[in-house]
Amino acid sequence: MTPNGARRVIVVGAGISGLAAAFRVLEQDPSIELEILEGSARPGGWLRTEERDGFVIELGPDSILTEKPHALALVRRLGIEDRVVSTNTAKRGAYVVSGGRLVRIPEGFSMMAPVDPFAFLASEVVSSGAKVRAGLEVVVPPRRAPEGEESLARFVRRRFGAEMLERLAQPMISGIYGSDAEVLSLEATMPRFTRMERERGSVTRALRAAASSAKKSDAASGARYGLFIGFDRGMQVMIDALVRAIGPRLRTNTPVRAIERGGQGWRVVLESGETRSCDAVVLAVASHRIASMLRGVDGVLADGLEAIPHGSAATVTFAWRESEVPHALDAFGFVVPAVERRSILASTWASTKWPDRAPAGWALIRVFVGGLHDPDAADRDDDALVRSARRELRALMGIEASPAFTKVMRYPRAMPLYQVGHLARVEAIEARASRHDRLGLAGNGMRGVGIPDAIASGERAADRVLASVRGA
Repeated sequence: MTPNGARRVIVVGAGISGLAAAFRVLEQDPSIELEILEGSARPGGWLRTEERDGFVIELGPDSILTEKPHALALVRRLGIEDRVVSTNTAKRGAYVVSGGRLVRIPEGFSMMAPVDPFAFLASEVVSSGAKVRAGLEVVVPPRRAPEGEESLARFVRRRFGAEMLERLAQPMISGIYGSDAEVLSLEATMPRFTRMERERGSVTRALRAAASSAKKSDAASGARYGLFIGFDRGMQVMIDALVRAIGPRLRTNTPVRAIERGGQGWRVVLESGETRSCDAVVLAVASHRIASMLRGVDGVLADGLEAIPHGSAATVTFAWRESEVPHALDAFGFVVPAVERRSILASTWASTKWPDRAPAGWALIRVFVGGLHDPDAADRDDDALVRSARRELRALMGIEASPAFTKVMRYPRAMPLYQVGHLARVEAIEARASRHDRLGLAGNGMRGVGIPDAIASGERAADRVLASVRGA
C-alpha cells in the first residue's frame, strides 16, 4: 500500500496479455496505483505492425478470431470498433501444396472436415479412397471417454482417415500451432471437436449444422464481421489504443529479474537491482520467463511453468509488383503438408487477405519458415532465410523477380506447444499458483495461443489480484 493508502498493482510484461490486464485493472478500480513494466523498448510483444512506402506489414499475428468474445469486447471498450476490418470475402479460401503444386482447398473445409460435400468431392487434394473414408465419418462411433487423452493426429486419423490427416488437417494445424499434430493435445488445442463428437456423434454433422445455423443467424442479424478481423492499419491499432489508455503508467526498457515476497504483498526486482514494492503483481510474459522470475519463491511452480515446451519460428515478408507474380492471387495464401518436405510452413498473401495492405498494383506476401519443417530456422541469418523463402516461392508460385524489399522477423521460444498432457500440467500449475495470494499469471502459455485467449488470460489475472487486494 502506498503512503496515501492506495493499493498498488504491478503488471510485468506489456504484450497483449499484460496490456489487457493493466487496462482491466484501471477499468475495474481507477483508484489503484498501477505500473506496467516492459523489458523491451516497445510494448505489444509479438503484436507489431510496420508501415513502409504505403505498405502495412504485420510482423506478428495478423487476425483475431471473432468466435471467441474477449478481443471484440475489448475493442468496443477501447472505442476502436470503427477501425475494424474484415478479410476479403471476394477472394477467400486457401491453397495446399500437393505433389509440388498449389491445389485449392475445398470450399468450406473446416480444419479437418468437409462441410460442403460437393466441393470436397470435386477437389484434387486427396484421393477417391480418402474421400470415401472421410465420408464415412458420420458412422464412426464416438470414442468412449475413459480411454485417455488423445492427440490431434490420432483423432483425425480415427475419424477421417490417414490421408485426410496427412494432406489437409496436419498442414492447417501446423499453420496455427507450428508443431506436430502427433503430439498436440486435442483437448488443449481444439476442444470443440471433442464436444462435437460427444454431443453429435459426428464432427461432420456438427459442422454442417453449425454452418446452416450461422447462415440463418447472419441473415437475420446482418452480422457485421466474418470469422476473422483485423484493423485498418494493422494490429498496432489495438496496441496503440491500450497504450494511450494506460498512459504514463507504462515503463519500457525496464526488465524484471525476479519477484519476492514482501510482507503481504510483493517486491519486484529489476535487472538494474532496484526493487519496487506492491500489494499485488501480474506476471504476463512467456511461461518460461515467469518460471525464472518465480524460482526463488516457489521452485515447484517454476518447474511446472518451465516444463511447457515452446517452439521458435521466423517469417519473411516480400513486396513484388502483381505483374511479377505468375500465380493468381485469388486466395489468402497456402499451407504446406510435412510430407511435401519443404522448408516453409505456409504463406499469407496479405494484400489479398486484407484491404489496403499494399499500394495499387503491388503484392505483399509473407512466408512462415520453421516449425515442424525447420525447427532451427530462427537461428539462421537473414540472407539464408530470404534465400530459402524465395526458393520455395519460385517453385510453387513461379516468382523469379527480385522483391522491392524484404522484412525478416524471428520468434525465439515464442510458440507454446500444447502437447498431450498439457491440461493436466496447467491444472497443477494453477493449483500451485493459488497458494500465493495477490499473484496473477497471464500469457499464452496455458489456456489458448490466440489473441482472444491471451486477452482473456490477462483479464482473469487482473480480476484475481483485484479480488485479493480488495478483500484485504
